[in-house]
This record gives sequence, C-alpha cells and structure tokens, in this order.
Amino acid sequence: MESLSLTVDKRESKELGDNASRRLRREKYIPAVLYGLAKQPLSIKVDAKGFQGTIKGKGTANLIFDLSIGNSKKKESVILKDMQRDPITRNFVHLDFLRIEMKKEVETQVPINIVNEEIAAGIKEEGGVLQHSLRELHVACLPGDIPETIDYDIKDLNIGDAVRVEDLQVDEKIKVLNDPQEVIISIIHPSQLIEEEVEEEAEALEPELIGKEAEEEPEEEKAQETKESPEQE
Repeated sequence: MESLSLTVDKRESKELGDNASRRLRREKYIPAVLYGLAKQPLSIKVDAKGFQGTIKGKGTANLIFDLSIGNSKKKESVILKDMQRDPITRNFVHLDFLRIEMKKEVETQVPINIVNEEIAAGIKEEGGVLQHSLRELHVACLPGDIPETIDYDIKDLNIGDAVRVEDLQVDEKIKVLNDPQEVIISIIHPSQLIEEEVEEEAEALEPELIGKEAEEEPEEEKAQETKESPEQE
C-alpha cells in the first residue's frame, strides 16, 4: 500500500475539549489524535478539504501517511487507525492516527470484499440469501503489504455453500490470525433466515419475561399466604 503525504497542525490548548472540537469542525478542520511507539499522544487538527482530496478514490481502511506537523520537514509514518463520521452528513468528525515503523509488522483488520453477489448461482438461480458472518480479516504484516481489501468471488456458490477463512487466497507476506474454520459468508434458504430471526427475537424476549415473572411472584405468594392463613376473629 502506497504512502500518502499529509500535513497537519498541532492543536493549541484553547482548541481542546468538546466545544472547541465543534468550533474546529465549523472552521472546516477535523479534530484528530496522533499516538503510538511509546511517544506522547498529540492532539492535532486536519484540514477537512485537503484530507478529502488526499484520500479521494481510495478506501479509508488502513491508509498509510507520511505525516508532517506544521512547517516541520520531519515526517512520521502513520496509519489511519480509526475514524468517526457524522451519521447524517457522513463528514469526518474525528480521526485517530497510529505511529508505525515501516519495517515492523502491525496487526490490523482488512475488509473482506465479496465479488459477484448479484450473479451468484445460489442467489440468482436458486433464490438463496447471502448471510454475512465475518466482514473483516485480522492480519499481521508489514505496513506496506497491507491490502486495501481481500476479495472473494462467489459466482459459483449454491444454496448451502459457505466460505471459510481458509478458503481465502492471501499473499504469503500476510499472516491471517483468524481461526481457519471461521465462516465468512454462507448462502442459505430464505426460510432458514426467518427461523434464525424468530430464534433471536425469542432469545431477546426471554430475559424480559423472566424479569416479569420475578416481579409477579411475590404477589402470587402473598395471595397464597392470605388464602391459607386462618380467618381473623
């Protein structure tokens, strides 16, 4: 994965805190933090327009940057470790950057990209439903070897077929840390999906019913005691 150049600014003390972060966003900055490699965490701000232009056309997972702060010519290798978006506008509201060493392995999550879902035999011809069980793969590798996605083509899958971690074709430079038998996706009959949803709803209701029975029990016991006690003169 290629490194992207990014210049950020250190946040001043008056630019820290929730209210200050909201002001920064109104000024078209993204509040962010830089941490890792046993160095002191640093609060920074990223120009929103410049950041969007830098990552345009690229996935946001595991992006690697050559990051410089202010006018400094010194650059640090960092990876975009986490991000938060506004649920309505989808604008970035916070970024987490992790310092890394390009010659040292890192552990990360890589998105699994399912290809040809719309023409899969078990879905298009047999009327099956695709069920996702795992959407990201836990891997360890050098930062430069992190793939943007790990693809799997399911066009030949039928109802009842499942794809497991061991079925993925992964570069030998990448260590997969998931259980090889872990299911990624499966194609199931629609009725099976309905049965599973009913079971999940029943499991969700069970604690509520137990709690209700527990609340009603003292009243029942009280009624029984009243019935069995001798009449007062």
